Amino acid sequence: MGIIVVDSSALITLACAGALDLLALSEHTVRTVKEVYRETVEAGLVRGLPDAKAIQRIFDDGLVTIGEPRRTERLAGISQTDSLVLRLAQEVSARYVLTNDQPLFRKAQRLSLVACFTAQFVCLLHVAGATTAARRDRLLDAFVAAGRYSEEFMRVFREGR
Repeated sequence: MGIIVVDSSALITLACAGALDLLALSEHTVRTVKEVYRETVEAGLVRGLPDAKAIQRIFDDGLVTIGEPRRTERLAGISQTDSLVLRLAQEVSARYVLTNDQPLFRKAQRLSLVACFTAQFVCLLHVAGATTAARRDRLLDAFVAAGRYSEEFMRVFREGR
């Protein structure tokens, strides 16, 4: 059992597909930083976004916990929040960073961290037997329908898995 560090984009993607419960199916502990909570819950509630309440529940239930990295300086080429996510991932020796943010994904790789897109996470859970092929396919379709992935990306992704 290891640690997954998750960013805002991954939480939003899972929430828009009604799939935040997948985080509980993983064998890993899920962590993030306070700023991700602010972006997904506090700002989402202010804006009246329906997914904000669902995301708030996973924090309230302890499914996702907050940690803060000791090092907080911004990394070049990504936002301060993304920098904190990667700093936390480094400090806790995360199994991987769960994201849908391409600049964050690339920066994680440059820092020798394993990064995983949400679509990959869904497929990993299927391979581990934690979810069915039918649910995997429904979720991948839902990610596209919600605009979280393009049809072209998903076509290439499905061909490559």
